[in-house]
Amino acid sequence: MTIAFSPLEAEARERSERAALGGFAMPRLIETERLVLEPMGVHQLRDFATFWADPDSTTFVGGVKDLPGAFEMMARMTGQWWVYGFGVYGLTTRAGDFVGYAGPWFPADRPEIEIMYGLLPGFRGKGYGAEAVRAIRSVAEACGAPSLVSYIAPDNAASHKLALSAGATLDGRTRLGDDAIAADVLRYECAGHPVPDIADDEREVLLETSAMPLTIRTRRLTLTQWRPDHLPRLAAHVADEETMRFLGGTRRYGEASRLLFALAGQWMLRGYGFYAVEHDGAFVGSVGLYHPAGWPEVELAYNITADARGRGFAQEAVSAVRDVACEQGRIRLVSFIDEANTASLSVARRLGATHEGMAELSGERAAVWRHRMPDRPALDRAIGLRANETSTPAY
Repeated sequence: MTIAFSPLEAEARERSERAALGGFAMPRLIETERLVLEPMGVHQLRDFATFWADPDSTTFVGGVKDLPGAFEMMARMTGQWWVYGFGVYGLTTRAGDFVGYAGPWFPADRPEIEIMYGLLPGFRGKGYGAEAVRAIRSVAEACGAPSLVSYIAPDNAASHKLALSAGATLDGRTRLGDDAIAADVLRYECAGHPVPDIADDEREVLLETSAMPLTIRTRRLTLTQWRPDHLPRLAAHVADEETMRFLGGTRRYGEASRLLFALAGQWMLRGYGFYAVEHDGAFVGSVGLYHPAGWPEVELAYNITADARGRGFAQEAVSAVRDVACEQGRIRLVSFIDEANTASLSVARRLGATHEGMAELSGERAAVWRHRMPDRPALDRAIGLRANETSTPAY
């Protein structure tokens, strides 16, 4: 399962992937005359959410989103930093006012690395967007980006004007994603410099504070951080109708890549999140602590790929995460489960969770299952569980 690109776009995608996987990385801090550009933090969520609550701002980017939806968008933009070593910046003035976002964006349905951007209504028309895009283009070129474009809806006059004022030129029209949405290609000058050779020990560790270890190993499984090579099996997993019956419906390949960014992004925003679960090196599911904005409390969530079910992987991984979370000081964990999801209910019961009523999550009702947290002697008897807090992300 892949995206169908034209021959020229496929060639461009291959060049961009080689750079993304071959060391192209951006600095975490860029400063311009009036702006400070840094990866976004959860403390900026309320301001960020005002952009996604505005119909005019979101006309060309998928429409209005509620607070949990805005959190997922922030997680996607932030998570790409973890997966690739570059991503979208939050823009603030020197006085600390949140202006919007801008930065290189590279989901699976984009042929080339895109400079995306969005500004809060009160900061438009003041040159902030063009100032940020010019700085990002210059730094990305120096860091080894093979090419840089912005994909803009043909009737999005404001975004066209911003890209042109930042130095882009119109370079034709294409169709993007699974729905073949028309977009004009605004191309930025980019010399295609080689990716600078940076020693591994000089690369920044992006997760500066973590409330959970980055890797957990059990007798049969490795719970690890998200990587680009997880995408093919993750995409197949979220395209399976039975798997996604209780998870909002199937997702196509481009959306699967955005989901991977979002899963990685919660780690940067919260210090914990979903782990990619591996068995013998193969991706077999995701298990972890899930806490989007608007969730009543931290959820212990889990799902296993269709070809790995019936082998006890869910119970093994969930119990490991629960035990380590307890060891890290968490005293309460729940799972929110659709009452018709018999497989997930069975896992919760086997782990000793108890039913504790119902909750409403983003307009859907789910049963609340409260987990019984182990005491220290039980943790000490956990066989084969090892938490490794020194793992660093692969760029």
